[in-house]
Amino acid sequence: MEYSCAVQAVSPAPLSAPRELTPRGIALGIALALILGAANAYLGLYAGLTVSASIPAAVISMALLRMAGGATILENNVVQAIASAGEAVAAGSIFTFPALIILGHKGPLPYLQVTALSAAGGTMGALLVVFLRRAYIVDDRLPFPEGLACAQVLRAGENQSQMAPLAWGGAIAAGLKAAQDVFGVVPGMVSGARWLGGAVISGSINISGALLGIGYIVGLRIATLVFAGGAFAWVVAIPVLALLHGGGQDPDPRRAAAALWSSQVRYLGVGAMLTGGIVTLWRLRKRILTALRDSLAAMGGSHMQVLAREDTDLSPRAIVGAVGLTVPVIFALCLALGAGVTLSAALALMLALIGFFATAIAGYLTGIVGASNNPVSGVTVIVLLAVAIFLKLAGVEAVGVGPRLAILSGAVVCTAAAMAGDSLHDLATGYFVGATPRALEIGVLIGAIAASLVMAPILNLLIAGYGIAGTATARAGALAAPQAFLMAKVTQGVFRGGLPWTMIAAGAMLAAMLAVGDVLAERFGSSWRAPIMPVAIGLYLPFGLSVTIFLGALTGRWLGQEEEGGPRLLFAAGMVAGEALMGVATGALVTAGISLPLF
Repeated sequence: MEYSCAVQAVSPAPLSAPRELTPRGIALGIALALILGAANAYLGLYAGLTVSASIPAAVISMALLRMAGGATILENNVVQAIASAGEAVAAGSIFTFPALIILGHKGPLPYLQVTALSAAGGTMGALLVVFLRRAYIVDDRLPFPEGLACAQVLRAGENQSQMAPLAWGGAIAAGLKAAQDVFGVVPGMVSGARWLGGAVISGSINISGALLGIGYIVGLRIATLVFAGGAFAWVVAIPVLALLHGGGQDPDPRRAAAALWSSQVRYLGVGAMLTGGIVTLWRLRKRILTALRDSLAAMGGSHMQVLAREDTDLSPRAIVGAVGLTVPVIFALCLALGAGVTLSAALALMLALIGFFATAIAGYLTGIVGASNNPVSGVTVIVLLAVAIFLKLAGVEAVGVGPRLAILSGAVVCTAAAMAGDSLHDLATGYFVGATPRALEIGVLIGAIAASLVMAPILNLLIAGYGIAGTATARAGALAAPQAFLMAKVTQGVFRGGLPWTMIAAGAMLAAMLAVGDVLAERFGSSWRAPIMPVAIGLYLPFGLSVTIFLGALTGRWLGQEEEGGPRLLFAAGMVAGEALMGVATGALVTAGISLPLF
């Protein structure tokens, strides 16, 4: 069938329509979105990590709807999609808005700004991915490991014969996570480092059932590329930089390696993602342009093409109308901050265009390594760089207005990118279980708006209760907020200098060479290809994640291939689900005031 992802289909007759987008499902999804969003807001500020809410929401939804009776797998799918929106809005908010406190903002974060910008970013991320759904999920068939795992969870709820391997995988991963975070008897990571002359050699491995499961699901090719990026960063770039910077000044090799990675080498990944994003969009240009062209044709015509229920998206009019409403909202907020009419209009239009770029890249990244490992902060850093440079060239004040506008602009795009990753995973789950995309798209939008309404009070409550480490608000047990510090550092670096532009340029050039090599491999018919994005992810993420994902993929190759729904795949999906559930439970314990680990 010709690619046309944005034309609306005629719905089936009411008697044959499955129970999907129901009032009780919407209510339950919103409740879970608020609860899981609040839990992830704390976890993200405390440890810099968020847990994908899709699988925990699916399990909770199945339990509650089964008690109510008459539930279907598709209704559970919608509840899970609404709930995951809360976690995505939380990620976009905690990575950016607290940077205002770090930059010197006094008092609580303003409710109107946080709510309006979160809602604008959530709307972009929830709806712009509609144009990418078929390209990423149906045509390219990206792995979407957590989307597949969530689908297996939902199927197992319908088919009890599949529960055993899923339950065993979940129990083992959850037990391991509890031993790490609750009891403190198993380390979350094993690492080592030493000086060799002036070079520092460092390595690590994360002890994680979920990462092993993700490696099994994504397969050896992608996992190898992610590992290669991580190995280059830690085995090549960090030792070379240590030599160039006169290594040996810090007696602790682990601390020295970590400092070089966070201040220098990580920006290789930022540059590589920038090039990779451009290359990815170029390769997908025909599919994206076809989708946009068909959408414009549908908007201008009165005839609606009839599609199967499983291929029915929101109408293009609804998408363009909803996303279009975000432009005047952003314009009004920028104007209120003193940006001026021309600059406010330029920023609003710029963010709408960049929003599509960010959702496309974040959607592709999450399709490779999963929503929990999606490097949203890397995409946001790229956007912050672009916006801050634009504001600096426009002559905006370098103290106060300029950095504030950059951070708030980054918040829109960060939320959009996080939402895009979660939305596409939910749509992938729907694809695997035969859901109606339009129902999921409506559900994700509802969840995004609902979570946006409470995000400012949640952030202000956490900041008032704990404070942010390194600022005047810090108290005992202050929140680390690592991503917010990264955003503040990037913004200050553009306006005041100090960013590692050489590393960003080197990462972009490295990615460009990979792109040329991939084109040549394709031209000569090679079976082994090297797309940029998995390598860029490896450059940006901590090395231990890449190693564990690679080991999971090696295990899958050693065990051999099996059909979809096979016991080993279900076991891997269970490991992803078990760790996610335990992560949420741990977050709830910490939020309740219980100090972890217990021992």
